[in-house]
Amino acid sequence: MKLPIAVTLLLPLVSSETVLENPQECIVPADYNADTDFFPEKFVPHETTDFITVTYHKSYKIVTNKFQDKSYLLYQCGTEPPADEVDSGKHHLVLPVPHTAGIAITQTTQIPPMELLAKRSAIDAYIGNPALVSSPCLNHLMDEETVQLIHFPDDPYNSTLTDQGAADYLAENPDAIVFTGLTGNKDAEGYMAIAASQERTAVATFDWLGMYAALFNLEGMVNQIIADTESRYKCSAENAAALTADIKQEDKHKILWANYIGGTGWSMGSCPTWDTAYYCEYAQHCGAEIINRPEGMGFSKQYGSPTVYWYVTDEEFLELGKDAETWIYTGQTFDSVYEDKKETLDQFKSVQNKKVYDIQGQGPHGWFEQRLAEYDVVALDMCTLVGTGNPDSMHQNRWFRNCFDEAIGSSGSCDIPNELDLAYVPAQAVCTPIKAADVSNAVDDSNAVIEIDSDAADDSNAV
Repeated sequence: MKLPIAVTLLLPLVSSETVLENPQECIVPADYNADTDFFPEKFVPHETTDFITVTYHKSYKIVTNKFQDKSYLLYQCGTEPPADEVDSGKHHLVLPVPHTAGIAITQTTQIPPMELLAKRSAIDAYIGNPALVSSPCLNHLMDEETVQLIHFPDDPYNSTLTDQGAADYLAENPDAIVFTGLTGNKDAEGYMAIAASQERTAVATFDWLGMYAALFNLEGMVNQIIADTESRYKCSAENAAALTADIKQEDKHKILWANYIGGTGWSMGSCPTWDTAYYCEYAQHCGAEIINRPEGMGFSKQYGSPTVYWYVTDEEFLELGKDAETWIYTGQTFDSVYEDKKETLDQFKSVQNKKVYDIQGQGPHGWFEQRLAEYDVVALDMCTLVGTGNPDSMHQNRWFRNCFDEAIGSSGSCDIPNELDLAYVPAQAVCTPIKAADVSNAVDDSNAVIEIDSDAADDSNAV
């Protein structure tokens, strides 16, 4: 294991009393004080976060990816890493922070955390297909070649070429980091593995922002972002709960979460529990219910791995989904599928009432990228679709595109050069709580909620 050389500015420090925020520069080694807590701002994962931990030890911190059994020792630049920890060999990387030596990303899901932290400039390479990148600012940086593109368009799935390209990048940038995901080379020198997708809840998935922040000593910033986002998410849940309190389970708004896989069949969402998948959580969050494929119905396929994929036929799909009020089509092919299967699909209530939405509200690739920076906005969108958002709110649907009435959306443009060094701020990230006082100051809270519930129940069941 190689220790990188930290090259950055030096920050004078003489006592623990002078450290009020996590340092954004190196400290002067001669001024090091062993009693100083260099990280007064600490990141603490949410109680539902299962696979990431950060422990703090005055001059260093240890970030652990529990899902992939990898730990990373990050020590304050200008101090020495603890010899016993380094010699133990248990940490995959030992790095000075704040990190300044560059980062290569390998998945578009790694872009939003960097942008939320205003660290676009720390990205100096993208290893992958640029056509999948939604971020307008990162696209600009790649076009300008400020961000190096490592891609082999003539043979894009050749892992040997891709691995060699990454190795060449690290050879030229020996102190840089390559972010990798579940299928990447987590054991390679210079690689840092991220497993946010394996968390059970939206809050926990977002919590991996703390891992990125730890690299840059931005725990104070990330704590505020996480708290604000969770507050909005909690707000929309409480609004939906108030509006559905008197609705029986069997009368909950039904959502069909499905798309067609050409030449195979219909793939449907499955929610045996609320935390089985992110869309199950969103439905439960908004007081709605995902239509499930019954056990034993349909057919399964495997594609060279242990994972089993289930599908249903046109006839089975009609039986299951025809009465759903809302259909979220999770692909990009609804128009062609509808043209091909119009006779069948015209029997669906959601089609008859033009309440079919796909996930292209922010363009064809934003759902797999920027969406991860704004789980609270996705929840606000879904609650609006199913009629459990604040009826007095002016929230505009951002992520779900009406397949009948709306064009495919766009991720927007980048305000160059002003936006390049600014933190990404999601649009429509506002939640207004429903308050009893908004109905009438003359009634108590419980009666006010009942009055709101009645109106909302009528609205959500209206066709």
